[in-house]
Amino acid sequence: MKTRLVNCEVLDPASGKRFFGMVEWEDGIIRQVRKAGPGTLSEAPEGVAQIDGHGHLLTASFVDLYGDFCEPGHEEREDITSGSRAAVAGGFTALALRPDTVPPVDGPDAVRLILERVRAVGLVDARPLGSLSVGLRGESMAPLGEMADEGVAGFSEADRYLAHGGFLRHCLEYASSLGRPILLTSEDPTLSEGAAHEGFVATIRGLKGSPMAAEESAVARHVALAALTGVPVHLLKVSSAAAVRIIRDAKARGLPITASTTAHHLVLNEDSLLDWDPHRKVWPPCRTEEDRQALVQALKDGTLDAIVSDHAPRAIEDKELEFDLATCGAATLELVWPLVHGRVLAGELDLVTAVRALAWAPRRILGLPGGAVAPGQPADLVLLDRKTAWTARSGAFQSRAAGCLLEGQEVVGRPVLTIRGGRVVFDARGQPSFPG
Repeated sequence: MKTRLVNCEVLDPASGKRFFGMVEWEDGIIRQVRKAGPGTLSEAPEGVAQIDGHGHLLTASFVDLYGDFCEPGHEEREDITSGSRAAVAGGFTALALRPDTVPPVDGPDAVRLILERVRAVGLVDARPLGSLSVGLRGESMAPLGEMADEGVAGFSEADRYLAHGGFLRHCLEYASSLGRPILLTSEDPTLSEGAAHEGFVATIRGLKGSPMAAEESAVARHVALAALTGVPVHLLKVSSAAAVRIIRDAKARGLPITASTTAHHLVLNEDSLLDWDPHRKVWPPCRTEEDRQALVQALKDGTLDAIVSDHAPRAIEDKELEFDLATCGAATLELVWPLVHGRVLAGELDLVTAVRALAWAPRRILGLPGGAVAPGQPADLVLLDRKTAWTARSGAFQSRAAGCLLEGQEVVGRPVLTIRGGRVVFDARGQPSFPG
């Protein structure tokens, strides 16, 4: 059956075109996209289901390069069911999941287990990243080829730093033949003493800190290995101006580097820890205001390609502790659009750049189809409210995580309809969306 979404503003991330119109799809494929003024399509033809977009923004659905559903091993924080619901409520239809589950994703059996659970839930295309090393110990190479055959999204060591550069080089060279991206986080742990940025706020609060040099040195090594091997590398969760400068230089030299930052690093700086809120304890830490502005500028000029959620749900016992003892991480999937949209409303980002970083670039990095709102493309779409203000509160989200990164703060905008393969998988208007 054909479905038509009318009375909406359409934004195609591929072309940057933006107009008031309608989109029609059938059998999971977009069949028609055209301009149509408000109210000009009041009745659907026979045999066509029609959805009123109420003037909201319709664009390609979001894709996340780095999130955590915590299953298997930490289902008290999140599981594949609750994580999938959080994802579609945040406008995401595809995700790459961290490999540091318990046990880790370091072989084909672990990949099959997660993919079977994801298919059983049936809401999103969530695929695990396979670990580069057995047990994430950085000692022996995991069976990368077998995991690629099972359908991993790519390869990563999660938030771990591979200390042996030669081992990482061999992993990159071997993985390059498998058609999967390599995604690396960047911090030299020997330079870091804590989870706050080593700066003014950490000093006055007496917090152990992580200097910018911890990220800078790790990013420099990863860039050098990409230059040495010629293997494309994606640098996840960039947090500092120093790292941005290295990546900008690497891209100017034509090296195969892509990079991303998180939505919360575009919004928060070190001042967010002044009230000791452990729910804002994230890794890498939010750094200075100058670093935050450098990340925004890097997204605008293309130095940074994508925005990730770094969705890292935590249970109440992980957070209700002294700040130094609390676990890093926050549930962010349902806050990504409000956070990024806030930078658009503030005039720091333009809308097309913001949407491309969430919908277009991640698909290119993972080698996924779609990302354009055009005939012949997959009907993976999200309808975004850009006007409604609401207050972020713990317990008001699909994620089962404790606490809220923006507790009590007012934000503007949220996804109201998420469509995957032509099927509505989330409807904020109260219509049933979740199977079961």
